[in-house]
Amino acid sequence: MIRSAILLLIMAGAVHAANAGEGDRDRLLSISDLPIQDRQQAAERFLDHRGKHTYTHHGPSPEVIVYSGPGRDLRLVGDFTDWQPRIRMKHIQGTNLWYYETSFPADARIDYKFVRDGEWILDPLNPYTCMSGFGPNSVFRGVDYRLPPFAVGNKMRPGQCSLDTLHVETPQVGGSRRVVVVTPPGIAGPNRRYLLVHDGLEYISLAELDQAMAWAVKSIDPSDLPICVCVPPGRRTEEYATTLQDDFSAFVVDTLMPLIETRYGARGPWGTMGASYGGRISIHLAHTYPDRFDRVAAMSPSVTDHQIHRVADLDPAALRLYVNWGIYDIKRLIPGCESFVKMLEEKEFEHFVEVKPQGHSWGFWRDSLIPALTYLYGTSP
Repeated sequence: MIRSAILLLIMAGAVHAANAGEGDRDRLLSISDLPIQDRQQAAERFLDHRGKHTYTHHGPSPEVIVYSGPGRDLRLVGDFTDWQPRIRMKHIQGTNLWYYETSFPADARIDYKFVRDGEWILDPLNPYTCMSGFGPNSVFRGVDYRLPPFAVGNKMRPGQCSLDTLHVETPQVGGSRRVVVVTPPGIAGPNRRYLLVHDGLEYISLAELDQAMAWAVKSIDPSDLPICVCVPPGRRTEEYATTLQDDFSAFVVDTLMPLIETRYGARGPWGTMGASYGGRISIHLAHTYPDRFDRVAAMSPSVTDHQIHRVADLDPAALRLYVNWGIYDIKRLIPGCESFVKMLEEKEFEHFVEVKPQGHSWGFWRDSLIPALTYLYGTSP
């Protein structure tokens, strides 16, 4: 019988739970002490004992990650490895059982996969997956992790957002863009502004932005919820981070914003939100056009020293910022995020920071939507 993979949460905490967790761990590790001809049968008994439960929530760390199936070389990759297949699973000789011991925070949420003989595969016994920009990943959920309410299977919402699709010419960078305008439920009040969302179509399809907006009425006055203007990039790296950054910014300010305000009404300064390079272009717009943008949500942003200095020269009273990153984020991004927040603290910008046991993923940024919207729009700056 070909089996696949399971993640076992092994114990630390109450004595009875610890004993149960240690029993699982001992059974797994003691298989290698048996005569080699008896090991596969013991491995089958171990997996039958576990059943088809991907997790047993006895408590937090450590975790034993187990795979059972064919293969000559098995690697573990995920947010916690920077998606580099450097972790070799340990093989119990004489069986098709592999394992790796690690430790995650109890509220961690981590994307991962296996690399079996060079082939990247999902964990077939894990029902939890999340789409990424490169397809689905398996998801580890710690015992204390909770999905945001709008992402739970029950999609009942207090209201429904409306989505309008516009085709907008982009003379500054060439071509055109499919822009989706997400209008939240409820009557627009005098504080309802626009929120420019970079990688906007992915924020809808991968981070469920429209679902989050519909749920946000529980923490934000519906009349204050922003209208989200979701814009996709064309040449993402160039437009968000390098040679076309100023041209793309000119498209936003000189073409897109006037078009939206003509169609939906002028509503004062805009907010801007994005993740990774989308966070970088959000910060760029805020310091390049300080009279047009007064709120920023920068998720796992790729922040440069130049941007930190530019923002430091702004009026702290004129800008509100939400910033986050994950402890399993892309390692080279974290020092820039930390330096950026240190400057915000020193200059006394109004800001809110979250550092979570997650990685550089759309699942993390989805989980960040309600906190970001609540901080930026729950009360007026």
